[in-house]
Amino acid sequence: MNLNLQDKCVVITGGALGIGKACVDAFLQEGSRVAICARTQSKLDEFTAHYEGQSVLAVRADVASQDDMFRLAENAAAAFGGIDVWVNNAGIYPKGNLEDMPLEEWRRTFSINVDGVLHGSRAAIPHMRKRGKGVIINAASYASFIPTAGRGAYGITKAAVQHMTKLFGAELAPDNIRVVSYLPGLVATELTAPVITELEKDPIQMQLAQMQHAQRRFGMPEEIAPAVLFLASDLASFITGSGIEVSGGRYCVQNPYMPWSKKSS
Repeated sequence: MNLNLQDKCVVITGGALGIGKACVDAFLQEGSRVAICARTQSKLDEFTAHYEGQSVLAVRADVASQDDMFRLAENAAAAFGGIDVWVNNAGIYPKGNLEDMPLEEWRRTFSINVDGVLHGSRAAIPHMRKRGKGVIINAASYASFIPTAGRGAYGITKAAVQHMTKLFGAELAPDNIRVVSYLPGLVATELTAPVITELEKDPIQMQLAQMQHAQRRFGMPEEIAPAVLFLASDLASFITGSGIEVSGGRYCVQNPYMPWSKKSS
């Protein structure tokens, strides 16, 4: 199926690892040109070496800085002639109870997960207006619906991202700019590696975690990227201000484990 993403300029924050990198691969396969950002030079160097000879641009930038996001947008537009799609993918997943999580870590989570989406969107909008259209895609999470105890700051920030998606979707509709989100469940990435590592130490906890999903497994980054491509394409032209859940059926019913017990009986 032709998604009509050939030669589109796509910016992906946090595109060096995990879901972001899977999206880079998927967009490049569609013939898009991709710019990414990361905070550390080593990640950028690895990215540039891996994609040598392909239509990519790697910029050192911090999503928590509005100036950095505007500079990323200017560099991408200068390199590729404009911006068609902007993916606010970068985020962190800190551990901590709300009662005693250090305020510095709380604020850092908001600066990256929420402010980063605001800064990225603001940076993309002027370039999309010049195009007469565009798509902003935000990384929300299943935690937008049901947060995780012990990692509450993450769920709260992702709920904010969902609200921002709705608001920007309405505010930018007159400019023919769609704003959408993707909501992954538990996906095996560098971000979630500490969680999965802890689960692997306790087979019972691992089984319980998997049983929360109708498909009884965790996702892979390559399974999220196609949803992002769909949202970026004209096939999703009537979708804005909302998102797509990609969670393997996590708690699609209260007892997703029941069909498996019936199957094994």
